[in-house]
Amino acid sequence: MANRFYTIMIVPENAHKPRQFHIPAWTIRLSLILLPILILLGITILLDYRYIASQINENRELQTENRKLRQDVQFYQSRLDSMESSLERIENFSSRLKMITNLMDRDQLSQQMEAPLPSSVIAEKPAELKSSNPVEFNFDQITNRSYALEQNLHELYELLSDQRSFLNALPTKKPSGGVFTSGFGVRVSPMGDATEKMHEGLDIAASVGTPILTPAAGTVVFAGKKSGYGQIVMVDHGYGLETWYGHTSRVLVRPGQKIKRGQAIALVGNSGRSTGSHLHYEVHVNGIPVDPINYILEN
Repeated sequence: MANRFYTIMIVPENAHKPRQFHIPAWTIRLSLILLPILILLGITILLDYRYIASQINENRELQTENRKLRQDVQFYQSRLDSMESSLERIENFSSRLKMITNLMDRDQLSQQMEAPLPSSVIAEKPAELKSSNPVEFNFDQITNRSYALEQNLHELYELLSDQRSFLNALPTKKPSGGVFTSGFGVRVSPMGDATEKMHEGLDIAASVGTPILTPAAGTVVFAGKKSGYGQIVMVDHGYGLETWYGHTSRVLVRPGQKIKRGQAIALVGNSGRSTGSHLHYEVHVNGIPVDPINYILEN
């Protein structure tokens, strides 16, 4: 017959009476069954804890890496915006240069603009300075090419500057300090009659007395009053180019006078049909008004 109980006896070293504990047999059998299960459960929990801990560390590393990647994206976006702005400025310079110079055939000028850039300008970075990040290095290459293109354009400009008599006739500078307030083209009349009229020049707002400097060498062909323009100076630069300076407060030159680029010819005013102190500046090519901003090479 199977045992119903197991007895555990504890005998002290001294003379005290021994103690007995009776444990049911089913308890021992149940313990033998549950013990492996508990051990297995404990091992499973320990392994899960280690896995979860490793996942937490990995997630922390991923979060750190994601933050760095976001910072890199912002940095590269900033650099890209800067390069786009630089290239846009160069393209603007190029288009103006092509527009105001008629020294070369359009195809010939296009071929020269597309010619390979000087290898000395696009020199590779030293090996120790090359970035381990290929994207960053590509940015550096693009930046170098943009700088090289800008240098190429300026070299072209210097080449054209050999034609001094022609370039001296080009009104490439802003004629007065101040702020551009109205451009070339159709606009609503500022005189309050709500009609649309062609504005054949460029308005530069400036205080009365601001010097007006001729942007190119030439000869004064008119200096006096003209309907709508108030006191006006007209300068013939040759090659079919003529510039007008209206609404002046004082004329500093006389008809027939030879003038140099940068010479003061009048002072900004508010004469004639005007709503405020400003310079009305026009450029005429073969008697036809054109947009003066296309001739101004200054940023």
